[in-house]
Amino acid sequence: MPMMLFGREPQVRLLQSAADEAAAGRGSATLVEGESGIGKSALLDTVAAYCDRLGMRVLRAAGEQLEQDLPFAVAGACLDVLTTGGEPGRARVAALLRGEGADRQPGAAGHDFVVTEAMLDLVDEWCADGPVAVIVDDVQWADPQSIVVLHRLCRGIGQYPLLVVISAAPEPRGEAMGALVRSMVAKGAQRMTLSPLAQQAAAELVEAAVGAPAGPQLARLVAAVGGHPLYLAELVAGLVRDGALRISGGRAETDLDTPPAASLQAMIMSRLGPLPAPTKAVLHKAAALGGPVDLPLLAAVLDLPVLELADACAAATGAGLLVETEAGLQFRHDLIRQGLAVQTPSPVRDALHLRAAQVLMDRGADVEQIAEHLAQADHAEHGQWLMDVAPQLTVRAPALAVTLLRAAAADAADEATATSLHIALIRALLWAGQTDEAEQILHDQLAAYQSSAVRTQLLELRMDGYFRQGRLQQAAAAGEDAARLAPVHPGRLFGFAAVCRLLLGEFGEGDRLAGEALRSGLASGDAVAQAYGHNTLAVLRFAQNRVQEALDLNADAMRALDHTDGGLIVDPLVVRAMCLFAQDHPAELDQVLDAAMRRNHDTGGFYLTTAQLLRANVLFLRGRWDDALAEIRTSLDSPDPLCQAPALHGLAAMVAMHRGQTRTLDAELATLATSTPLETRFTAPLRWAHSLAAETDSGPGTALDILYPLWEQPPTFSPRCIGYRLCADLARFAHAAGDTARLQVLVDTTAELLTGQPIASLEGTVAFCRGLRHDDPSQLLAAAASFARAEWPLYEGYAREYAAVVLAGDGRLKPARDELASAVALYTGLDAARDIDRARARARQAGIRQGVRGPRGRPKHGWAALSDTEYKVAMAVAEGRSNPDIAAQMFLSPRTVQSHVSSILAKLGLRSRVEIAVGAATAEHREAMAGRRAPDGEPAR
Repeated sequence: MPMMLFGREPQVRLLQSAADEAAAGRGSATLVEGESGIGKSALLDTVAAYCDRLGMRVLRAAGEQLEQDLPFAVAGACLDVLTTGGEPGRARVAALLRGEGADRQPGAAGHDFVVTEAMLDLVDEWCADGPVAVIVDDVQWADPQSIVVLHRLCRGIGQYPLLVVISAAPEPRGEAMGALVRSMVAKGAQRMTLSPLAQQAAAELVEAAVGAPAGPQLARLVAAVGGHPLYLAELVAGLVRDGALRISGGRAETDLDTPPAASLQAMIMSRLGPLPAPTKAVLHKAAALGGPVDLPLLAAVLDLPVLELADACAAATGAGLLVETEAGLQFRHDLIRQGLAVQTPSPVRDALHLRAAQVLMDRGADVEQIAEHLAQADHAEHGQWLMDVAPQLTVRAPALAVTLLRAAAADAADEATATSLHIALIRALLWAGQTDEAEQILHDQLAAYQSSAVRTQLLELRMDGYFRQGRLQQAAAAGEDAARLAPVHPGRLFGFAAVCRLLLGEFGEGDRLAGEALRSGLASGDAVAQAYGHNTLAVLRFAQNRVQEALDLNADAMRALDHTDGGLIVDPLVVRAMCLFAQDHPAELDQVLDAAMRRNHDTGGFYLTTAQLLRANVLFLRGRWDDALAEIRTSLDSPDPLCQAPALHGLAAMVAMHRGQTRTLDAELATLATSTPLETRFTAPLRWAHSLAAETDSGPGTALDILYPLWEQPPTFSPRCIGYRLCADLARFAHAAGDTARLQVLVDTTAELLTGQPIASLEGTVAFCRGLRHDDPSQLLAAAASFARAEWPLYEGYAREYAAVVLAGDGRLKPARDELASAVALYTGLDAARDIDRARARARQAGIRQGVRGPRGRPKHGWAALSDTEYKVAMAVAEGRSNPDIAAQMFLSPRTVQSHVSSILAKLGLRSRVEIAVGAATAEHREAMAGRRAPDGEPAR
């Protein structure tokens, strides 16, 4: 057993057991905590070796203090993405880390999301091939982006053959690291704290090191060290080195009364004593440079032959200061590097880093590697190189770019250089999300420079910055100001401003600016301006319920977009999906939504959450509520620049209300729900859910008052051409409250809408409103037939429920019972317990006797409880397919598939994907599937 593992047998067994479980298909995560030198790295080495013996793919990395500002440094090293080995997934991640495609993204957050998703997909693919172990040491030094990757890996880890073991120093911790620890613990991760060794374990360690048990005096020295493994090892090594240890009478003894050094670091540094002065000098300079010891780089920096350095490193290795690892030559412990580095004077450290940066420039090294060294110097250098690489460095290491550009701009030799550096700094700050500082510098620069070319650049940057902060009024004004300076492409700026006005609901201004963009684009042949103009006008026509005109303009926008290089704040695919949604074109809608989601997912686009929200709404209407909830869970993890989370929460709350899972909304969501619709974007679903809660708590009149404003004055992004989805509930509330006036308005307004939008779901809505207004069963049954054609089962259930009540009132009890049974069956398929209870209560009041019990509720557990989508996912999992593979086949995102797998495991009472495969072969599964299949072999539901 390695010396550092004495007394750690329980921890070793726990981690080996976790590895065995992961190899069997049930993953887990463990956080190992402890002070420096307590044995964390040795424990991770042991578990890595054990995983390797089990045949697991072992992914290993460690955090480096000097790489904290380098995005995905730890995650990239762990996945070894630079060694692609022909793997497309690795090659894609490597390309993303080089910044490829980042020019199409709105900022670092979008790019980070794309890289994170690509890394998760890669691990997912590996897990489909066999068990994987992710082992990361010194996570306290990890960059925030890598911490997010680790956080996402640990989510739902139990369903994968995946072991995650990370080690970290104890508090204090940064915000990202603290959040990771809290998340891991909340999700069931094992938390393992390494304390100093017990007295017996410390004695065994010393005995193993010297070959004999300790005598009384040595035992007292050992006790004084306090059970710290590294300190104990160094104590013994120092005593041996100094000739202060003897073996007598079968015991190891010493004459020293106190440890030869007062601290662990001093004890470690004592290893330097016997080394020649030139070797010590090399070690000091290598430590000052940080990270692994790169012999060729160190030789170039010190202007020494590599062979001479190799001899010095060999001597240091013999003294136990350096070690050979898979990653190359490294200091044996970071305490050694730190102790040597602090002894190097600051001016010397600066000179070393600047020289290293120059050597790396001459080599053509990665810009972020060069920037790491430049950032360690106390003064700015290489300003021209920095200006040349600023766009690339901003994408690959925005925090480093900000640090270097800020220093270089402050020390610029002339005004022109200072201006260029300030513009690059503003871009880097905006990319990194540091908008306050960017805005201040912009303000200062605009006041200082009157050149139209410079002012145009600055105004475009200010426009971009305001947009990223959601300050759309200011963004639109900045865009118009920049356009009026007659730049090369004024149409693009007018188009940008038009989008901002549109998002603000200022349709008149948006229309005017979109027209300006289109005229300019057509005159100059600028496809970007044309795409802005056509797409914005398409959204405006959609908001005016002129859906066909919107589709025609959208087609023009898509043609123009084919001739652009991306990077726009428009997405014609999403607009097309909205139009198809309004026209009841389900097949084409699904294809367009899938394309929109994939493009936004792969490019970090603005409209990923928009597309996901639209798909969740479609799934809700089609009665695929479990699928809608899976989409919502995925969407809440996506970037949300347009702040659409309230709509997602509201849609989930609506499902919960119908299923009787809650009577009231969360207080914070309820506050959002009752905000003025015209002042608060994307809260209509929350308000809708709030009205459903009010129907039970306060009565239909209150529910009507809450919901009706959304129809009376439709929100910007829910015009009546799609907002008519509200009308079935509005009509129910108005009918129950006896509000014939508003019920008649619903009849008239939906009928008017139908003349320009003759689709089945709207036909059903008009007939339903008329049927309730006049208590006409024929209209209600016509509504049911239309909703059935549209495949909107909830609303078909409404129509049949109310038809049953009216028929019973006319004394037609047999058809009333039939319609009630059909309504309850539809609600049962949705698991809509609230609607079942309401329908049965109203039927009893109307004198309808069902005679026999209606259909049983949908099972909550077992194979029969799975939705059709969940069943298909389960079968794909049973075939051993990865989430990305399943996602591509089923037109879902990998994260949505993961959400479905979590739901499947919960319903089946299983713990892993392996158990799903085993369960698919059981008699219970075959029996459940026989019940859910229709005679033609299609799903019965």
